[in-house]
Amino acid sequence: MSHPLLPARRLRSSWLRRFRTRSERGAATAEYATTIVAACGLGGILVALLKSDVMLSALKALINYALKLAGVEGIQL
Repeated sequence: MSHPLLPARRLRSSWLRRFRTRSERGAATAEYATTIVAACGLGGILVALLKSDVMLSALKALINYALKLAGVEGIQL
């Protein structure tokens, strides 16, 4: 003979499993969305920095220095 509360325990545990699964259903998608938004924000900041005159001249100086080290003379960006 089985315990009288056994079916109620099974029902409760199956309900809890379904509830936990449903509550976390979009968790991975939300994490990906947060990562994409953060990456786009960082990309926007980098574009804004690289468009500035100071960074543009620093990049040109770095490229010219690398070209001089490689032995390529006469090219000025």
